[in-house]
Amino acid sequence: MLNPIISYRKSSLVYVLSWIFVGALHFVILFFFFDVNLIISLTDAFIYTALLSAFGIGMWYIVRYITFDDESYHLVLIDHLVTGGIIILMWLFGGYFILTTLFSANEAYTLFLEDSLAWRFVYGILLYTVIVMVYYLINYYKNYQDKLIQESLLKQTLQESELNLLKSQINPHFLFNSLNSINSLIILEPERAREMILELSDFLRYTVRNNENEKVSLRDEIDNIRKYLDIEKIRFGSRIMLEDDFEEGCLQMLMPNMILQPIYENAVKHGVNESTDTVTISTKCFMENGELRIFISNNFTPGNLSRKGKGIGLENIRKRLMLIFKRHDLMNIVKYRDIFEVQITIPQ
Repeated sequence: MLNPIISYRKSSLVYVLSWIFVGALHFVILFFFFDVNLIISLTDAFIYTALLSAFGIGMWYIVRYITFDDESYHLVLIDHLVTGGIIILMWLFGGYFILTTLFSANEAYTLFLEDSLAWRFVYGILLYTVIVMVYYLINYYKNYQDKLIQESLLKQTLQESELNLLKSQINPHFLFNSLNSINSLIILEPERAREMILELSDFLRYTVRNNENEKVSLRDEIDNIRKYLDIEKIRFGSRIMLEDDFEEGCLQMLMPNMILQPIYENAVKHGVNESTDTVTISTKCFMENGELRIFISNNFTPGNLSRKGKGIGLENIRKRLMLIFKRHDLMNIVKYRDIFEVQITIPQ
């Protein structure tokens, strides 16, 4: 970490103003309390203040080297007593040498200077302590900020990993179903199996092209779902019916890609696959309070819905919506007598 005093203009200004205040206080004590000559008081205050402010910049590197992370508190205290004592002695006698050289003819002042070395030493130690404490606070604050940034990056990485995991659970689920369907058609209806493979290829190309965090338009998402349903229509034929009701402007709205796919898989698995009757999959979309509302429903044969799977698909939708939008109220499941409906809200 760079020295905060010389690295930032605002810090440098605060540092200079602080030492001007200290120098002014030094002058007031000499001039008003000890009746030292005006010029000598100004010079004394300037020399000692300038020297200690210069040493103060270097104290930052001492603080960076002597940390509480590496040593116990008593060892840190001993280190600072030694280094602080050396610095203050250098400051004290450096100022003494300069001032006695400048005012060697003033015997009264040089005598006063010698007599005041003891309290100047104590004064220097106090200022050293204040400077070191301020540096430790700056260092602590900087480390705290770095820790927050690292935790944020870690949280983001974990979130992306969880999204990857959730999506990776969806694709194999659909792929296994499709391959089983193709397998059943290869011998009996090879032409339909070939058609299904082409549809599956287009569908998988879409899923590979988009990453987990990418947002796509509802139109693109619906077009891809149509490819999936075309694949299932090859398997189930006229037993699948589709109904769409899209309010104007909905298809241009953005949403996380592949977020609706498990709902249609669920409709096929628990509706079409578990029934000999025609199953209508209805999709309704409209805008409400600036949010995209999507209702997807299908009829089912009462009694068959109780044959539940693990519910990975719908639970994955709930988790992805929570991870992306930080809200728990974006998915709702409603069951009527023979209708199963999933209600999705996508903030815009």
